[in-house]
Amino acid sequence: MIEIQIAGAGAGKTYNLSEKIIQFHEENTSHKLIYAITYTNAAKKKINDEIIKRLGYIPDKVRVETVHSFFLNEVIYPYSHFTISEVYNNAVSYTLPTVHAYKNKKLSLLKQKFIIHSESVFNKAKMIIDRSNSKHGNKAKKAKVDFVNSHIAAKISHIFIDEAQDLDGDALRVFKILGENEIAVYMIGDPKQAIKFPGAFRDFIKQSTGKGCNVLSNNNFTKRVPVEILKLSNPLCLSEEKQTNTNGKAGRVGYIKSSNENYRLIIDHYKSLGHLIYIEEKQGCYDTHSSRNLFLPLSLEEKLHGIAVSRDLDGRLFIASIISEITERLKNSSSKQIITWLSKHSDLRLEREEYAELIQHLEQVLASGESSKFVVSSIEAVKGLESEVCIFILNQTMYDYITQNIPKAKHHNKNW
Repeated sequence: MIEIQIAGAGAGKTYNLSEKIIQFHEENTSHKLIYAITYTNAAKKKINDEIIKRLGYIPDKVRVETVHSFFLNEVIYPYSHFTISEVYNNAVSYTLPTVHAYKNKKLSLLKQKFIIHSESVFNKAKMIIDRSNSKHGNKAKKAKVDFVNSHIAAKISHIFIDEAQDLDGDALRVFKILGENEIAVYMIGDPKQAIKFPGAFRDFIKQSTGKGCNVLSNNNFTKRVPVEILKLSNPLCLSEEKQTNTNGKAGRVGYIKSSNENYRLIIDHYKSLGHLIYIEEKQGCYDTHSSRNLFLPLSLEEKLHGIAVSRDLDGRLFIASIISEITERLKNSSSKQIITWLSKHSDLRLEREEYAELIQHLEQVLASGESSKFVVSSIEAVKGLESEVCIFILNQTMYDYITQNIPKAKHHNKNW
């Protein structure tokens, strides 16, 4: 059985989820586990903190995990070989190359080493337990999938999912299958907060309603979002998702539009006080990452590891030191200068494809560093957080929405 609760910002989603988890834990007389699933480690910590606040500890049969960890440990690692003949025993999440050919090659090399990239986790988990997938084309293969689903259901009694709107269609499909296989699945989320996969949660609700899925009445009450902000947000919401403030806190909204150089001091001032400063996505002089995400192609890591062993050095430490040195050199050196240094320093011989992939990645890292004068947060990073002062840096489209300067015919587009 699947139960879905739609609840807006400040409706107490994490608190209510923690209450439900504790309730079912106290009623649980079986050996089965109760899982609380979140999208981020920050959200995982919030649920952990809420449970500890009430019980003083995390019960043995209660597991609080990110959705990626859950899929890896309960679906992919134990069952990928059994149902889809692929073995995985490790996962990585670093940024993949933007060039399609390099990206596919990277994923292929990872697969050969039994490593799965985080981008593939949702789809691979669905492939393993979805008997309608093309990989399970005959009765014997479908029987394997059924066995896996029954095996998971024998271990887990309940799955509680926080911020379900952050999941894509593949992840939602996995939980639907689990819910149809004797696991009680409870999802709570807010479709209008779906940033990464807009529309996926809303579509899932439409397709699942009445088909073994119970959609509860919307919780549109909020203690956290002030009245003045609701005046801006409610006109942009669907009628059934407009929110009401229950504590009467008014709040205050203003805007600054300036080309004065001193404007930058405002950003620095509020950053120093620890307030929330965020933007939809990086643009112009604003970036959302403070550190450069540097990695080396797997084939180069292997070569460097071999060089380290031949010098009687620790392979991981040797590679880490090289990445650290490259990161430092990126401040003052070109990509070609860095590769020249790397070759001399480590006696490394690069194949043509390795050279092309490395220089493409270094150029990408350099470009991302040049564009960033102010490092602020993304909307995804600040969702669910609070601050007395919140500064939202607007692009032109967002400004037009907030000032209601969008023609009705274009109102419900991607930005909406």
